[in-house]
Amino acid sequence: MSASKLTLIVLAMLLISKFSIAQTDSSLAKLQQLPNKYFAQVAKKIDKYSNRLTSKTEKTLTKLAHWETRLQKTLRKVSPETAQRLFANPDMTFSGMLKKLQEEKSIVSATTAQYNEYRDQLSTGLKYIEQQKQLLDSNVIKPAMNASKKMKQLEDDVAQTEVVDKFIIERKRQLVSESFKYIGKSKYLSKINKESYYYSETLKNYKEVFSDTKKAEELAKKILNNVPAFKKFAEKNSMLASLFGSDDSYGTVASLVGLQTRASVNSLIQERIAAGGPNAQAMFQQNMQAAQAELNSLKDKLLKGFPSNGEGELPDFKPNTQRSKTFAQRIEYNANIQFAKSNFLPSTADIGLGAGYKFNDKGIIGLGISYKLGMGSIQRISFTNQGIGLRTYIDWKWKKNLYLSGGYELNHNTGFKKIAELRDPQAWQQSGLIGLMKKLPMKTKMVKNTQLKLLYDFLYRSHIPVSQPILFRIGYIF
Repeated sequence: MSASKLTLIVLAMLLISKFSIAQTDSSLAKLQQLPNKYFAQVAKKIDKYSNRLTSKTEKTLTKLAHWETRLQKTLRKVSPETAQRLFANPDMTFSGMLKKLQEEKSIVSATTAQYNEYRDQLSTGLKYIEQQKQLLDSNVIKPAMNASKKMKQLEDDVAQTEVVDKFIIERKRQLVSESFKYIGKSKYLSKINKESYYYSETLKNYKEVFSDTKKAEELAKKILNNVPAFKKFAEKNSMLASLFGSDDSYGTVASLVGLQTRASVNSLIQERIAAGGPNAQAMFQQNMQAAQAELNSLKDKLLKGFPSNGEGELPDFKPNTQRSKTFAQRIEYNANIQFAKSNFLPSTADIGLGAGYKFNDKGIIGLGISYKLGMGSIQRISFTNQGIGLRTYIDWKWKKNLYLSGGYELNHNTGFKKIAELRDPQAWQQSGLIGLMKKLPMKTKMVKNTQLKLLYDFLYRSHIPVSQPILFRIGYIF
């Protein structure tokens, strides 16, 4: 080999080495940009999701076991044989499943959790960062290792709840099908049916809440996707890759060798139709239409019995969708304001803030506080404390966006400078309100609805001096 060729080879190797080092340095620099709060946020989020799953599962099984025991006692009286058959294997009852969980026995075996895109992306990102632990700073890798450890435990918790969910549905079906002919629509069966439905719906909601990304997660995802090495790592190590498999030819032309193209399939169909004679085309179309109609008919039949929870049957009761939501999701914040005019200009502003709890799809009950701000006059603007109030309210949906509204209030309508001045109970004025509320939808990110309230105060005559009986308030729901 000549000296010139050897020199060229050495130079090429040096260039490749420098390019590789530069690319590695660039990737590491990008990984170091991951926000510190990202890992703490992810770890906290995983903990909350995991705790919700385990807590909800234990509470549900406790309730189901209670109603199952009541059902067993009833069945022993009317059909001892059925009771013996249904409860022959203690491990296959709600009580048995609850005992396994409380004793921390594994119920998952070799089953893995169903695929979820968000969990896949999160887990793959954490595994990749964990793989780079020898190259990253300790302030990055320590919280990343902690989050990765929690993520692995979460996968086991998710798989466990999915097994429990399927078991609950199957056990419920067994109890209903075997017991109904002897005890009819028993309240115990109804309780089991409802609890089973709400458990499945709550798991769905928890999954959606967990999959809601925050700003730090979006930034981390963007940084990782800009690292070429991470893309290659994800292609081989993600949950999706483990489900379908991938090799070095994945995504290349070589991976498509042997697959039929759309053009080749169409050509084959045309050849078969042409061989059938002049009427083959019309017969083919008629058969296709008949097949399509049959498929649509079968689909309609399946959908009629297809469950809202995806597991077998529609609920035979009207569900309260609020029961499957978290406490925070059931809280509704609101604010309203009123102005009192003097000489065509506002002299006081009544500002109210409140928070309501949705106890079902129609009703909301809440607490609030109001503050009366004095603004002085046009000649002399001055801000003073002119009053304060406490509110309770309940709104019930009547028609579409129209609600019946009522409430009880205590108002301190005299000016004050110190908190001590509010301690006199005689200075507080009572109000009992009833009326109508109209909700108008708003297309903004912050404000969901506008509230228009027309209320009658049936305690207005007890006020000194007597106040106006009719109140009109404008409020906003966040």
